[in-house]
Amino acid sequence: MASMIYHVPYPLNPNAKTGSGLRPVRMLEAFKALGYDVELVAGESGERRALIKALKRRIGAGERFDFLYSESHTMPTALTDADHLPRRPFMDVAFLRFARKNGIKVGLFYRDVYWRFPEYKERLNPLIHTATRALYNLDLLAYKFAVDKLYLPSLGMGAFVPHVPVERHMALPPGGEIVDVPATIKDGIHLFYVGGLGGYYNMHDCVRAVAASKNAYLTICTRAEEWEQNKDGYSELLNDRIQVVHKNGADLIPYYEQADICMLFIEPSIYRSFAAPIKFAEYIGFGKPVIVNNGTNVGDFVAQHGNGWAVPFDAQSLTQLLDDLAGHPEDIAAVTQTALGLREDNTWQARARQVAADLTGATQR
Repeated sequence: MASMIYHVPYPLNPNAKTGSGLRPVRMLEAFKALGYDVELVAGESGERRALIKALKRRIGAGERFDFLYSESHTMPTALTDADHLPRRPFMDVAFLRFARKNGIKVGLFYRDVYWRFPEYKERLNPLIHTATRALYNLDLLAYKFAVDKLYLPSLGMGAFVPHVPVERHMALPPGGEIVDVPATIKDGIHLFYVGGLGGYYNMHDCVRAVAASKNAYLTICTRAEEWEQNKDGYSELLNDRIQVVHKNGADLIPYYEQADICMLFIEPSIYRSFAAPIKFAEYIGFGKPVIVNNGTNVGDFVAQHGNGWAVPFDAQSLTQLLDDLAGHPEDIAAVTQTALGLREDNTWQARARQVAADLTGATQR
């Protein structure tokens, strides 16, 4: 049986709700589903230390592994223990380098570079900001010598990633799970958005556009606490065709059944130009067309693959599109077929197959 090492410098949470917690769990499941015998290195630093020592002995004794795959944390590797004390700051990258020196190809998914943007500096005490930025840079400098492939949510993020040569960058966006939902007959166009509100997730123009449309309905699904923090900015924009709900997991399925189109119409920014939201992959998994705006990574994907509509980021453009689609439901049906055709190539297993092919040179199976 093919075998691999799966490394994360933190404990895995099978019940994670956020993309950063969900992704490493789904990738682990995907490698197992492909038939790999997976040696897992995860947990607090003390747990990882014992697992790493045992694996080093086995590798030193001649045991072979097809490859090693790792996923970084959103914080520096040295601080991933629950109390954020840097007990073993170099242990993990030293293990990756050891594996590479012993002929095991190493791929690492680097999650985010928000620490390179002004908003990160504004949120932190200057001393903490200086220290964490130094640790982030140290991680990437170490990866230059420890990894063969640096996976990123999109290649566009590579422009903001220092130290690791660009020729080692590869895109590995989130995957989804294929879920078949029956089409339902109803009046108007039903739109569905799942995700955050506030900050990077500015939905005001989307809500304005739906409110001004003739026959569009919008359901926004967000966390209750995020809605409480942001509802004052939306309350004057709402009407009886717009509702806000707080659901997750299987409770989302009825809303996907009702939806004709899913939404990621969010204010563009430099960050959005390379971000790959996990909900976009979920939309694909449900086979739903999407409306996005130009100037974003997901907008580029839609323009290339035809699984939705990319429009300028202004309410009037979106309202015009919604009114046009209301008069031509056959256009929605045609794009839905395109969206359904993308599902197999955008699952978590498809992402795991890509990693295996990249790191072993074998044809994807």
